[in-house]
Amino acid sequence: MDDTITPTLAGARYAATVPDTLDLAERARLALNGLGGNIDPRLMTMYGLIRFCSPRPHFSHWASAETLCDPKFAESFPLMRLMSGSDQYAELEHRFRQSILSRVDEGLYWDRVDPRRPWRNSYAPAHYGEGRDEDFCTLPGAGRLLRALLVWRELGGGSECDCLLDELCGGLRRILVCKDNYGYYPEHGGWGEPCAYPRSGWLNTDEARGETEGGEGSVVCMHGHQLYGAAHWYEQSNSPVALDLAARLAKYCLLPRFWGGVPDPEGERRSLPGHIAPSRPDPPFTAGAQLGHWHSHFHARAIALRGLLAYGRAVADLRILEFVRRAYEFSLGQGIARMGWINCYPGALNHMEGCALGDLVGLGVRLSDAGLGDYWDDVDAVVRNQLAEQQLTSAALLEKVAAQFAGGEDPAAREPQPGKLCFDEIIPRSLGTFAGTALPTSVPTPWVMHCCTGNATQGLYYAWEGALREQRDQATVNLLLNRAGQLVDVDSYLPYEGKVVIRNKAARHLALRLPSWVDRRTLRTEVNGTPWQPGWIGRYLDFRDLPPGALVSLVFALAETTTTYTVNAQTAVEQQYTCTFRGSILVDIAPRDLAPTSYPLYQRTHLRQPTAPLRQVERFAPEHRVCNW
Repeated sequence: MDDTITPTLAGARYAATVPDTLDLAERARLALNGLGGNIDPRLMTMYGLIRFCSPRPHFSHWASAETLCDPKFAESFPLMRLMSGSDQYAELEHRFRQSILSRVDEGLYWDRVDPRRPWRNSYAPAHYGEGRDEDFCTLPGAGRLLRALLVWRELGGGSECDCLLDELCGGLRRILVCKDNYGYYPEHGGWGEPCAYPRSGWLNTDEARGETEGGEGSVVCMHGHQLYGAAHWYEQSNSPVALDLAARLAKYCLLPRFWGGVPDPEGERRSLPGHIAPSRPDPPFTAGAQLGHWHSHFHARAIALRGLLAYGRAVADLRILEFVRRAYEFSLGQGIARMGWINCYPGALNHMEGCALGDLVGLGVRLSDAGLGDYWDDVDAVVRNQLAEQQLTSAALLEKVAAQFAGGEDPAAREPQPGKLCFDEIIPRSLGTFAGTALPTSVPTPWVMHCCTGNATQGLYYAWEGALREQRDQATVNLLLNRAGQLVDVDSYLPYEGKVVIRNKAARHLALRLPSWVDRRTLRTEVNGTPWQPGWIGRYLDFRDLPPGALVSLVFALAETTTTYTVNAQTAVEQQYTCTFRGSILVDIAPRDLAPTSYPLYQRTHLRQPTAPLRQVERFAPEHRVCNW
């Protein structure tokens, strides 16, 4: 494939003085550093893991999780460029993309036999048997490649992307095991990996009996990416093959055996390799399987929910849309929704998985877009709090953690596979990646699994894209975050001050959503320094006939509140946290994890100052954006 799928960076660049508050474009610029810094240029695949708690911090390759997740990085690269305008690692990204595309043949995305990668087929051999030297297709990886192709297509990939999308949907449909009106990929169809399809064909086609029997603690997660990609491709192409594939996968993912608090006669359920979670039957009067309730590995469930949401929107299936909405709302109750922290492994661990951050943002934005509710406050909570905090941004803190392990055994001494580890400039190349799991106050013994970097970086994009929507001469501001656009720029002084300024370029009509925590009685609005009384449409301020160059300012009371939340209630790992917020932004939390081997979160004392500092930046307002993510 040639350069026609290389995304454009056309747009306006200009200097600006802005509040020194959360800027997703800057986070995307940093994310590019982490994405490119963690690709092995020799193999043209990612390093799957980063280990900081070691005498020598290092990258490590990690089974076929890398081949599966390479398309995540490939999808994230252009999204981060659109946000930031950065060309860092552009040449490496191009070669990486070509390598990924070279893995497609016979309509499938293959992890090929490679003597340089002896670790390639050993993700969970305890569940699936030892790997073998045969090509195999990573089915979720193929689904992620559908998603990457859809992004490239929207940025100018054209007919070449169309052909590959058709080819992959055809291949995924061809190997689907069909029964009645649904279809599935057998969990134990290959070896070494979940749902691995060997070049020689399925080893067996047994159907999963329950949700938690696989190595990820979820069967539906191995179908959600393919469902998501096929549904979006049907929506854009009207492909009957994509529709049939998506419909069969959706019906399978909705089977009651996969949802609800299913009681286990043995009293326990596997939620992740090495971790056992207790079963959790639904309480009386609650049909949890019909409401999307889950009891293991939230990110794995969210993969399926996002696929179902994409399909439900594509075919206007109201029952599926209701199912996803109920499941999303149930999920918010499994942690501290106000800080965007969800317990991803109920009853077993007390961790927020980095992957799930992108899922939460994506679900909240798309449910709102579908008219199923107004979830912008939930999105705001995730983005300003846990998503921002779980991105690794401090070299000093990572170096401090690594120093605790000085003098231990060199990891190279116990690694027999050449090329598996890398020790070069690990911490500088890791900045911008996302921690694998986190407690509410820290990342204990920090590490990274790059499935999380791939997903969470896309959460940055979903929030950035959703924060400001522009069409013709109308701008809609859904989130009060710093944002550069073609029609308006948004300057947010939160959480230092209850103040937001909109710099109008060419909008005639501005709709601006006021968060639910703002008391309307304290709100003052001005245009060019003169009081202005906009209309109201629900929670949106409605400004009409704005002149070019106008400054629209909002000032409102910014209350500081403290409350206590309980996570993992009524379990052995129950924990209470006292949280202090300024508006929607968490500025303090207790008790804290003071272990020297932890990466501390929410070091935010400075955010309680009464005046926002300013800084000089180069803003980038792209001409294009990816809307159909």
